[in-house]
Amino acid sequence: MAWEEALVSVGQALSHPSRVRILTLLAEGERCGCDLAPLLGLDPSVVSRHLALLSQAGLIVSRRSGPRLFWRLAHPQILLILSCLAHLTCERREDGVVANHPERI
Repeated sequence: MAWEEALVSVGQALSHPSRVRILTLLAEGERCGCDLAPLLGLDPSVVSRHLALLSQAGLIVSRRSGPRLFWRLAHPQILLILSCLAHLTCERREDGVVANHPERI
């Protein structure tokens, strides 16, 4: 896969708020997929699809421990990248001052 295609894959993975939230939760440490559903208020099957997409994009990796699948960030710099992307969403006021977006990471 060319780097452009990989970048598009990452962009698509980041295009849903629940997937971004999953990444921020995993930045706190490894978690079982079964623990994410109640935290996100989503059905486990929906969380599983989100995890699969994030994994395909190379943003998260898993390990199996018995019947449980544990997920973690594929690279510690992913949270920094999210923070940089969030910085791009800052709003510019009329006076030219950049105001922090209220939901920044």
